[in-house]
Amino acid sequence: MKGKTSKLVMLLISFAFILLFQFIPAPAGLNQTSMQVIGIFIGIMLMWNFIGTDWPSLLCMAILAIFQIMSPGDIFKSGFGNSTIAFLLVFFMLSHVLSQVGLTRRLAIWFFTNKLAQRSPWMFVTMFLFGAMFMASFMSQTAALLVFLPIAEQVFKELKYEKGDRFPQMLVLGLGIAVGIGSANTPLGHAIILIPIQLLESQTGLSVNIMAYSAFGIVTGLLIFAALILVYRLLYRPDLNKLRHYDATRLRSDLQPMSVQEKISAVLFVVVIVIWLLQGFLKDIAPTVGGYISALGNAVPVMVAIVILCLTKVDGKPNKDAAARGVPWSALIFNAAVLVISGALTLEKVGISDFLISNVTPLVSGMNQTIFILVIATLCIIATNFSSNTVCATVFYTISAPIALAMGNINMVALASVIGAAASYAFATPPSTMPMAVVAGTGWVDVKDMFKYGGLMALLSIVILAFVGYPIAAAVL
Repeated sequence: MKGKTSKLVMLLISFAFILLFQFIPAPAGLNQTSMQVIGIFIGIMLMWNFIGTDWPSLLCMAILAIFQIMSPGDIFKSGFGNSTIAFLLVFFMLSHVLSQVGLTRRLAIWFFTNKLAQRSPWMFVTMFLFGAMFMASFMSQTAALLVFLPIAEQVFKELKYEKGDRFPQMLVLGLGIAVGIGSANTPLGHAIILIPIQLLESQTGLSVNIMAYSAFGIVTGLLIFAALILVYRLLYRPDLNKLRHYDATRLRSDLQPMSVQEKISAVLFVVVIVIWLLQGFLKDIAPTVGGYISALGNAVPVMVAIVILCLTKVDGKPNKDAAARGVPWSALIFNAAVLVISGALTLEKVGISDFLISNVTPLVSGMNQTIFILVIATLCIIATNFSSNTVCATVFYTISAPIALAMGNINMVALASVIGAAASYAFATPPSTMPMAVVAGTGWVDVKDMFKYGGLMALLSIVILAFVGYPIAAAVL
């Protein structure tokens, strides 16, 4: 009853912002439309964080049309018609099929049963967590976690660990952190990364190639992952004696021989990756062929792969449930609404961008670009540990982009990439991401230790992102 009451109160407060904020006198430089959009933005943000993301996302788009901030056509074009949403749609389908045919579990088990992982207990831990990070680089971080978590619990059972023991807590918490790092390594299926990149392209015309971003994301992610292992070895220091004689290769006995469908899925996924690589490399080498491949965009190669996969069968049945079961539709609607509200905030008639430029630019004029990036990364990573990651990516890009443009010394493509990565580094609290909520709910992890070690990893991520990640992004993007 208490929870229902608090939600009702928050709902009333949200609607108060949406309906009444427009009547507050506007500061110099803003107008009634500005106040109206700001009120809608605050109200919807409160709903997304405290009520849910499904119907508030539809309300967000509907209310902008009702208040005539944007036309229905512009709303659908910037939301559901956006190329980012199309890419997420088809990549979710592809990830579902890869999981359905068993390829993801096979890869997961390979990571910690190879010869390198068997050299020592710490190499087992490192390769186990590295595998989770690797998988999360190419699929939903929640899906990657759910591949590794049952395997981890099987290991705990065989070694007779109990809840409260330090090793299982370290490994399960590490899985939550590792998949969070992986989600920022590439834009593949990761809306948090794609949102600021798409906003950058729509506002400035600057585009980010998947592989170019991945070069920045992977190097930065590997450094943060190395920091995680060092924190565990130097500060956490669990007893790993039970692992010394553990034969992880026994887990391979659960795997069936690689099926034809699994082989086809693996080949198609590699082909898609190769096409994305060629889109970035062939433009200058072979302009005609490179131009044609680049014009296909990111989504079309995935669409072709899905069609081929749907013509194959798993257990005698075709893979035709990719759209029905493989796509988290509520998340897709949420991301469409995020793009719409971000577009509304930057409309010329709303005037918020001009207001920020005229009022904030004098304060940051002449500021060192590293300091500016450090401030943005710090605020974004702190905020993302206590609120929606996608919302944080949207808010911090929307606020910082016009200021950065006015400063003139900030690489805008690198800024968008850094914000996307920063919004993904949510390791400290259960509500920050679905994986951290799942990790906290397993009973293996103490929430105090999550805040302690996850918070430390968030701080280390700030330093690495600002002083190493941004220069790399500025160089390659």
